[in-house]
Amino acid sequence: MSYIPGLPPGFRFDPTDDVQLILDYLCPKLCQDPNRFHPNTNVVFEADLYDDEERWKNWFDLTGESRLYFFTRLKKKKKEKGKRVERSFGQSVWKSQKDDKISLVLVPGEKEIEIGTKRSFSYKVKDDDGGGGGGVVVVVGKVRVTGWVMHEFKINGDLAECLGGGGEDYVICCVRKKEEGKSNGGEWPEIELIDAFPSTAA
Repeated sequence: MSYIPGLPPGFRFDPTDDVQLILDYLCPKLCQDPNRFHPNTNVVFEADLYDDEERWKNWFDLTGESRLYFFTRLKKKKKEKGKRVERSFGQSVWKSQKDDKISLVLVPGEKEIEIGTKRSFSYKVKDDDGGGGGGVVVVVGKVRVTGWVMHEFKINGDLAECLGGGGEDYVICCVRKKEEGKSNGGEWPEIELIDAFPSTAA
């Protein structure tokens, strides 16, 4: 039975508007507005989704939920200039899906205002012994998908500056644990792995 502390039994946090996530949760979090952000409700957890030990998975065990929302900070790639984000952690990586970036637009009246973006990622993990571990298994250049999907909601840079700066690296993410299933014949479906773990050698 699923349970999130702070919510009455039978209630589930299930926002249907992507813009709402940024305006009603991420923005108040960044500016610490006590009138709009209530951390004690525990509907959005604070977690490092790029933690080498992957402790964010514990929240799924504790709540029994298959979909949870997290505040997390993005990390810049080391030894590189610019704003590229480090998506690898430990033996795993959040791999961006193709054509994944979507602009989130607020329409007050007839004027459109871009307030942020939404991106989608698939969780992949190296596992030479074929153990799986709730992610994907890399076998002879291929991956077996068994695990997690993440939708990342990021605030627009101009709006982040209005909230005091620094908020552009803070995001809210919806992480979903996909139901595991097998194809005909009892084998996991395989897809080609394309540069999920590029070499870092000079």
